[in-house]
Amino acid sequence: MPVQVQDNEDVHPPIRPGVSLINTSVSQMIRNANRIRVCAVTVVNHTRWRLESAGVFVGGGNVLLPQQPVEPQTAEAFVAQKTASTATGTYGTASYLVQGSPDHPLFINVMWSIAFDRNIFKNRLGVEVGHQYNRDDFQRLYSPLGRRADSETRVFSTRDGLVPIRIEKNHLLVTGNLGNDSKTEAIIHVYENWA
Repeated sequence: MPVQVQDNEDVHPPIRPGVSLINTSVSQMIRNANRIRVCAVTVVNHTRWRLESAGVFVGGGNVLLPQQPVEPQTAEAFVAQKTASTATGTYGTASYLVQGSPDHPLFINVMWSIAFDRNIFKNRLGVEVGHQYNRDDFQRLYSPLGRRADSETRVFSTRDGLVPIRIEKNHLLVTGNLGNDSKTEAIIHVYENWA
């Protein structure tokens, strides 16, 4: 008996590697980083909209590989690491403009923090969907651990590593996970949500 598909919304096209992942993997990118605190931020775009690179603001460390736009049905990654000879981890924000969204301008802001002293601090991930982004997003997203501070224009959540994030706003569903290792990956999935 042939398999029947009830409607087209249940079928998801396969995700392709983007420019940053054509000849490598996220695991290899992390291994190639030569510092003890590293975060690869991977964004998987399940939507029909392009996620344009709006900016990366690094408060601690530097970016090894630049942020790339994320085409529809594509995954991209960039890597940040701590600065050499400093007692800091790596932390910052990356912003993506959702091109073609009916709620234009619409940004997805991702905050990561990989702690240097893992006896005192934990890795932390924040995700926000809103109508703006700026250099100060890190402080705003880092501070309210476990607290939602939503408004008419922004919805966000911040969690310690290993606690998943889920945000629904402006026809988007964004999920995020962060590992708890000193060299780890933050994985952000972006879906359309018309419910």
